[in-house]
Amino acid sequence: MPFRFPTRPFFFLATLLLCAQSASSAELTLVSFRYSNAAPVVHLRLGGEIRAEDGERVEEAFAQLARCSGEACNNDFGGPRAVVSLSSPGGSYSAGVKLADFFRNNTIATVVEAGDSCVSACAMAFLGGSSFWPTGGIGTFIDRTIEPGARVGFHSPYFTEETAVAAVRSGQLGQLLELTRLAIADIVKNLTRYSVSQHVLDRIISMGPEGFYEIDTPAALFAIRAQLPSFDPALLNIPFENQILNVCSRLAALHYEQPLGLLDASLLENTNDGRTPEGDRIRLYDLADRPLNVAGCGVPRDKQSGTIDTMSLYRLVSDGEIFEPLLSFHNSKDGGWSSLGYRGGRATDAFIKLGPLNHVLMAPDEKLNDLPRAVWEEIEAAKGRVANPHLPSHSRPWPVETMAATQWSRSYLGEGLTIVEQTGPAKLFEELAEQAEGTSILYSQDKPDTLVRSGEDTETGTSYYWLALRSGNRVATIRVEAPVPAAGLTNAQKSLMSLVACSSDFEGVHLGCFK
Repeated sequence: MPFRFPTRPFFFLATLLLCAQSASSAELTLVSFRYSNAAPVVHLRLGGEIRAEDGERVEEAFAQLARCSGEACNNDFGGPRAVVSLSSPGGSYSAGVKLADFFRNNTIATVVEAGDSCVSACAMAFLGGSSFWPTGGIGTFIDRTIEPGARVGFHSPYFTEETAVAAVRSGQLGQLLELTRLAIADIVKNLTRYSVSQHVLDRIISMGPEGFYEIDTPAALFAIRAQLPSFDPALLNIPFENQILNVCSRLAALHYEQPLGLLDASLLENTNDGRTPEGDRIRLYDLADRPLNVAGCGVPRDKQSGTIDTMSLYRLVSDGEIFEPLLSFHNSKDGGWSSLGYRGGRATDAFIKLGPLNHVLMAPDEKLNDLPRAVWEEIEAAKGRVANPHLPSHSRPWPVETMAATQWSRSYLGEGLTIVEQTGPAKLFEELAEQAEGTSILYSQDKPDTLVRSGEDTETGTSYYWLALRSGNRVATIRVEAPVPAAGLTNAQKSLMSLVACSSDFEGVHLGCFK
C-alpha cells in the first residue's frame, strides 16, 4: 500500500514536531487547593505525552478539577486563577499551542518544578503561563516559572528518516518540504507571539531530533521571559560590582535590541555623579561604544553595597549633570512589583513580576542548577511545606478514588465530591478561616486545635466542608468540595462528608465525632 501524506497542511503540522513517545496521553490531576504562600490557589499537574486531542481534553478536565469555593478559586484580587506544574516529553505541537492559549486566556500560571522535564510541545504549553492584576493598567501578565533542577527545552519541527524515504518513494518529497517550511514558519510565529526573543529563534529552529535549546541559564530565562521562583536575592551572594555589570547588561541589551552579553568590566572604571530631574543623586557608570543619547547605567548615590533594588539606563538632559532614565530595573524583596525595562504597554510582552526578578542580578551564563543550596531550601519553604510531613490517618476507609498523592497532599474523587488533604505550617489554620469569609457560611466551629467551616459559594454555585487540625506548629487541612449548592447535596454526598469529618486524625487531633 503506497504511503500517502495528508492533503490538509495543518493536520500534518501537528505531527511534524516529534518527541519521545510515552505509554499514555497527558493527564491533568488535582494536587491541592493551595500551591504556595504567594499563590494560595488551585494546584494541578499535567504529565504524560501531549497528544492532538489533549488540548480540548485538558480544558474539560480543568473545568471539573478546579471547581471549588472561596478565595482559593478566583483571582479577583490579583494573581493566577490556578497553577499548573508541567512534566511531559512533549508530543503534538498544535496541542501544545492550544494549551498555551488556554493558560493565557484563563490566567493560569505555569511552573516546571525541580526534578521534572518539560520539552518540545510541553515547552510551548509552558509559554502560556499567565496571571492577572486588576489595577494599575496591568491586566494579564506573564507568569511562567522554572525551578532550579528542572529541565525545559525547545526544538524545531522535523521529520524522521522513515518519513523522508516514504516521501521520496511516493513522489511527495516536495509536499513534505513545503509542509516542513509551514511548520517552521508557524513555530516562529507562535514563539514570537509569546514574547520569545528574536535573538534565539534561529537557535531554536535549528535544533534537530536530539537537540534542545535548554533554559538552563539566566540568559535563557531572559530570552523566553521566564523567571525563577521568588527568594531573598541576598542568598545569591553576588558582589555589588558584579550586579552592576549583570543588570546593566540587561538594560543595554533591551535598549540596543541586541542579544544579551555580559558587558566588559571596564564599565566599572569610569564613574561620575549626577542628579535626576527630581533631584535624586546618582552614581553613573559610563558605557563604552554607546549612542550619543545614552549616558550610562546609574544607581542611587548612597547605594554602594548589598543587593541592587533599582538601576536605570540614563540619558543626559542638561549641563552634564541632569540625567533622566530611559529604561529601569526595580527589584522587590517583599512581594511587590519588580520590572525590567517596563514602560507600560502590554504586560504579556514585559519583564514584570510580583516578587523579585532575581535572574537579572546573575551572570548570563551561570547555571541555574548551581544556585546555592539555601536558595533551593527557601523555594521549598515558600510553598508552605514542613519537614518530615505527616498527612491525616483514617480510622475507616473512604469509598473514593485517589487522584494524586505527594508527601504534602492527597486528592480524591468520590460521590461527585473532590477531597484534598494537605499538611503545612501553622498559618494554614487561620488561612482556612480567612478563605471562607467571602462565602455564605452555614456552619462554623472554632476550638483551640480544630476548625470547621461549612457553607456555599454563591458566585461559583458550589458548596464545601472544610476542616483544619493543628498539632503544635503543624497543621493538616481537609477540603471537601461539591459542584452543587448545599441544598443540592445527595444523601450519599452528605454521608461521605460525615465520614471524612469523623474518621480523620492528625497526630492525635480530631473532631469530637471521631470513631
